[in-house]
Amino acid sequence: MENHTVVYENNTISFALIRKKVKNINLKVRPDLTVVVSANKTVPFNYIERFVREKAPWILKNQKYFADNDRAEKKLEYTSGKNIYYLGRPYRLQVLTADKKQQVYLNGDQICLYVKDAGDFSTKEKLIQNWYRDQAKIVFHRSIERIYPMVTRSGIEKPSITIRTMKTRWGSCSWKKQKITLNTELLKTPESCIDYVVLHELAHFKHRKHDADFYNFLSEIMPDWKEYRKYLKDKGGL
Repeated sequence: MENHTVVYENNTISFALIRKKVKNINLKVRPDLTVVVSANKTVPFNYIERFVREKAPWILKNQKYFADNDRAEKKLEYTSGKNIYYLGRPYRLQVLTADKKQQVYLNGDQICLYVKDAGDFSTKEKLIQNWYRDQAKIVFHRSIERIYPMVTRSGIEKPSITIRTMKTRWGSCSWKKQKITLNTELLKTPESCIDYVVLHELAHFKHRKHDADFYNFLSEIMPDWKEYRKYLKDKGGL
């Protein structure tokens, strides 16, 4: 898979290009706003680039549709009784009135959100996202402490972790900076999936391409990695 961009008027459109045996150029806009193009390897890139630019109005229209719906759904998500996912499990959200400190905490099978104004969507969203980020620091560190010992014999140095919210991928790695970046959205998936993404990024320090050696390395350490990749693909990502 290759990542590219085209410019249309004042908009930069990023798209992933997948080369496979198809007759036509296929273009999809996913609900997470990512754009995926599949084309036969015989199709010249400049033709594909022109095709994407011609489809730019349609792409932007669909991205706006998904973005608008995502915002509307989030507003509904942050009301009492809605499910908030954490480590693959749904927790019932309880929106409560805060006397002083606005905060979020886990209480049994509930996530309690204390906020001064229950109708203030932006504040509720910020509190929830900050809570996810705080949990990510703990959970991601726990994951790398589990997975890293499995790759030390391969000569991979222990990287630092950066946490970000990303729309197009679950994780990434930087060989020069010796660090991996993990998506806060991973906090909504089971820890086994988080472990898979950590291993996936660690593996790139030894095998930079998604070739046979890379996948053999994954299989040696985590034989059921395909199960976790499928789960994440269904969620939209890697």
